[in-house]
Amino acid sequence: MKIVPTRDLVAADLPNLENPFVAAEKLRALIQSDRLGLPPALSRLTPFGARNPDPRPQELIRQLGNGELWLVHGVGDGKPVNPVLRWQEDNPQQGRWVVTASEAYFPLHDRVSSLNTNRIGPRQLARQGAGSLGLLPTENLALALQRRRHEETLQQTEAPGDSPLLSASTVASRPAATTTSESSPPQPAPDIHLEVGLFTDGTLNNADNSQALERRIEQECLAPFERGEISEAECRYRLGLEMGLSYTNAPSNIAKLADLYIESSNTVDDTIRHRFMAYAPGIGTKTGDGDSVMGMVTGMGDTGIESQVDRLFREVARRIFRLELQHTIASLQLDLFGFSRGAASARHAAHEINLGPEGALGQAFKAEDIEWPEHVNIRFIGLFDCVAAIINPANGDLSPGNHLNAPVNVYLNPDHVEQAVHLTAANEHRTNFALNSLRNADGSLPANFREISLPGVHSDIGGGYGDSQREDILISPLYPIPEDRARWPEQSMQWDTLERLKQQKEREGWIGDFSLPVRLSERLDPRPRGLGPEGMASLEIYQHTSEHPGPSDRVELALRMLRQVRGEYSRVALRAMQTLAIKAGVPLDSIDPEDEATRLPADLKSIAETVVEQISAGAESPTLTLAQQRLVRQRYIHYSAHYNPFKFMALGTPTAFRLFRNFSPNAPTQNGERIVHPNR
Repeated sequence: MKIVPTRDLVAADLPNLENPFVAAEKLRALIQSDRLGLPPALSRLTPFGARNPDPRPQELIRQLGNGELWLVHGVGDGKPVNPVLRWQEDNPQQGRWVVTASEAYFPLHDRVSSLNTNRIGPRQLARQGAGSLGLLPTENLALALQRRRHEETLQQTEAPGDSPLLSASTVASRPAATTTSESSPPQPAPDIHLEVGLFTDGTLNNADNSQALERRIEQECLAPFERGEISEAECRYRLGLEMGLSYTNAPSNIAKLADLYIESSNTVDDTIRHRFMAYAPGIGTKTGDGDSVMGMVTGMGDTGIESQVDRLFREVARRIFRLELQHTIASLQLDLFGFSRGAASARHAAHEINLGPEGALGQAFKAEDIEWPEHVNIRFIGLFDCVAAIINPANGDLSPGNHLNAPVNVYLNPDHVEQAVHLTAANEHRTNFALNSLRNADGSLPANFREISLPGVHSDIGGGYGDSQREDILISPLYPIPEDRARWPEQSMQWDTLERLKQQKEREGWIGDFSLPVRLSERLDPRPRGLGPEGMASLEIYQHTSEHPGPSDRVELALRMLRQVRGEYSRVALRAMQTLAIKAGVPLDSIDPEDEATRLPADLKSIAETVVEQISAGAESPTLTLAQQRLVRQRYIHYSAHYNPFKFMALGTPTAFRLFRNFSPNAPTQNGERIVHPNR
């Protein structure tokens, strides 16, 4: 068993890599059980590759956990508990390597693509001896395999009848033929073509953090649950408040599309093609760290939109640098996808790309000594409910809902993009979630742009809701009633106002025959241990009483809606975007109908088919039957505009806080209509 940095892995190591989370726990257990010192594996390498007799165990554990270092099983160590790489055989004659750990996206996917492209299976990697394929370094595996193929071609010229590289049993150990530049004609420079998918996630959406919460729950909740000290729901609730919203949010449609992007490397004749993707966690998030209030609120700072784009471009440049290309890139084709502020990031990224060598991508290339490609084009931009929501006090911009977005540029020039698709949320109407449309000021759309309105609110379109959520919200402000009506609130004007609002919401159909049972409570949105038995969804006038120095307590009224809402509806928008992107030529894999992260419940399958079919036929706003509309609204569409207080952990205790009586970042617009800004 050995610990190896990514750059030092050889091909034979790949099937023997342990899942980063499991590897970190193994190492933790080894350290705790070793009374005489650290296990020998730890003294081999520091994170920087130099020997060190006194490594810091916690740092090694951290780097194993996030995939900077890898635990490689040796011959006598047995198989990994949860291998990063699995060999999947579709039939006896054909198989492929599949990456099973999301932590391996960046460092390993291009290596695995090279194995699959060159049809290298477990037997070839397992062979021992000098010159074996298993000893090839993975850092530049595609290039190494290309050189090996060239050597074999020369060998075949001298010894006809030899088997080809990737199926022979002896080529790997055969010495290479001696050649000189004098004996070989000069080779023409190959054409190098790159395809890159860029995925920018939304505010407080971070796929790695979502998985980190699940790991913490496994680590910290199981034992106290078995001892009867806490319920799993209560433990999850407390950990979520402690770690932050980016940990409690489920992976978004951006993360799921990134998973579907097909990476590959191949050489055909004189053409080299590499395809890879890069994913950037959402605004306001830091992978493995606490969320940033600055980034979350303003869209600025080191977790803001500009920084997200810069980090993404640097990652792209590093990936290209690691390919060790020997010639100028002939073409670079890009596909961009984003949700929420991440959609604004995608638009800003497109602007920077179109600036050429002087833009942010060009500068990232320059930092890695990469020449700007001869041809650069943006093939497709896929946006989920674009909301820039910039607050920039230095620019006099104090409102996230206005049209000001400097220094971010969200104007999408139709002359510089082959095709753009924007899926928008028909039911979103929060003041701070103004839509940055692709439409011109007169409402028209360029011929190569599409803007499609789907039922739902912001994250119903872009994703991020858990599979099931108890929605206990105040959908009106808190109205204080006069002291002389404190004992009879039903006789107040405030009660009458709320009664009219209640009737309006009942007509809109948020609660009905398709509503799910929900656990009840007298208090508003209590923690899990304060929930009662299951009952019916409800819409009622809520009375909040608080102590007051006057002769009677202070009484406030609001309209409260209580529902249980499913989270799978965002998978309809996922399918719509995937279908349109594939039609535009984006290399996305098919969606596995049995995958838990993308599977549709039975009652949504026909709805998804209807939506995708109508959108594919050109519809801008798909129509559903009345029964389908009621089902989706009552069971799947969330109600995002509300006046609930903030929640956080204070000194280890879940706490609710209201800055002002009716201040809420999720408050609706006054007229109930969404603010929409044109493409500018």
